[in-house]
Amino acid sequence: MKQYRRMTYTDRLVIEKLYNSGCSYRAIAQQLGFSVSSVHYEVKRGLYLHRDYKTWKDIPRYSATIAHDNAQWQATAKGGSLKLGNNHAYAYDVASRLKAGESPDSIVGSMRNNGQWTVSTVTLYRYIEQGFIPGITNKNLLVKSRSRKRPYRKTRACSAPRGVSIEKRPEPINERFSPGHWEMDTVIGKAKGTGQTLLVLTERLTRYEIICKLQKKTACSVENALSKVISRFPAGTFKTLTVDNGTEFSSYESLKSLVGEVYYCHPYSSYERGSNENANRLIRRFFPKGKSMEHRTQADCDAAARFINNMHRKVLGYATAAELFDAWQQILL
Repeated sequence: MKQYRRMTYTDRLVIEKLYNSGCSYRAIAQQLGFSVSSVHYEVKRGLYLHRDYKTWKDIPRYSATIAHDNAQWQATAKGGSLKLGNNHAYAYDVASRLKAGESPDSIVGSMRNNGQWTVSTVTLYRYIEQGFIPGITNKNLLVKSRSRKRPYRKTRACSAPRGVSIEKRPEPINERFSPGHWEMDTVIGKAKGTGQTLLVLTERLTRYEIICKLQKKTACSVENALSKVISRFPAGTFKTLTVDNGTEFSSYESLKSLVGEVYYCHPYSSYERGSNENANRLIRRFFPKGKSMEHRTQADCDAAARFINNMHRKVLGYATAAELFDAWQQILL
């Protein structure tokens, strides 16, 4: 079977030599291996009028340069048709969900899971950039670009961890084989003042988020808040905790009495609580760094957690954390 190939500039130079010397279309086609119609179309592309210096008549001649430049210009007009078409309902639905805080990828993934028509994530980003989604620009996207990674630097600990080191955390927990293993951290508003701290917990498998308002960033406040949280869920919901070496998590024995075990990360190693840190980025949408949280209430925390838990996320196969967590809770009941 004859394979298709594009005409190159070298082919056009051959056509220029043969056509201008009087060769027929068929002879040129046989020499180059193209069809006669292809050669005929190509000659039309590069024709120009050349004035003969002897007769002063305008004679049609073929120019490889003219033909090649024309072919390259024509190639810039190629491309797929607009998949969005006149689907205004889709465009407005996407716009409203983007304004509500969803990412383009989560919108595409959830639509595909529900059997709805949608363009790909890459195409949707392109349509946003080109202005096809009404009222939405790149400035409306919550995560616009990834910052440059800082060079990795491991800091050696000056003292032993307050409890069991994360180095001793069992491999099944590391690999997220089962739910019930949580990462815990604190998020602050202003550096000074009361009521500036949130206690955040992230379940490692389902990525379910719990946010509690603390009056003080102390070990006692953390212990009391954690005790209230655990009492709201069935037994077996909290099996282990992974925390950093902050003073608010210093009461190892008290925390261990509430859950099965507590593991402490290495100093300056927030990546060891990766799920927690990613959740904190989402929380900062509602509680910006440096802004006072003195007048923010537990209802505000619950609203932020509800938003995060109902996001369609790629890491969960475009399910929501709430769906996976609720299904697990039904098993425990």
